[in-house]
Amino acid sequence: MEKMIDTDKLRIAKEWISKLANGINPLDNNLIKDEDIVNNVHISRCLFFAAEIIDSFIQKNTKKEKENKLEFNISAEDLSKVYISEKNGITNFVREINKLVPDNMKPINYTKILAWLSSHGYLEEIVKEDGGKTKRPTEAGRAIGISTEMRDGSNGRFLFVVYNANAQRFILDNIYSIIEG
Repeated sequence: MEKMIDTDKLRIAKEWISKLANGINPLDNNLIKDEDIVNNVHISRCLFFAAEIIDSFIQKNTKKEKENKLEFNISAEDLSKVYISEKNGITNFVREINKLVPDNMKPINYTKILAWLSSHGYLEEIVKEDGGKTKRPTEAGRAIGISTEMRDGSNGRFLFVVYNANAQRFILDNIYSIIEG
């Protein structure tokens, strides 16, 4: 069985070794005297090399941790803890869901929720005047609490899709179906 490495401790070790290699005492950040052994050019080079190896290991390990994350899932208990506001955009609502996701799990993406709402007839894709595509609530979507409101953005006014508390609860009630896709 492979032993777990504490990457936080490795980061601290790398930082301290780098400081020593640069002639800095890592405990008080004062310069080390020139005649101190760590200022010997051979030792200094070895310390730089060790810091580089540790950094490489951290990068490789961090990437592996990201690749090994569990697929998104959420318990009924955690679902009941999701903050539901009076009205919210999908990005902010998904952020509230993902606050309850552990570090070893992939977060849910708002595009997965939008795709599910679209495939079940609550949202439809329309082509805007500029040729771009956007989502708008259908009659069924409006019935569950999805609406639009005008907002001001850096490129002028636009229609923003809003999910009221009922629509947010609807998404949470259907989250397992959404996860399955």
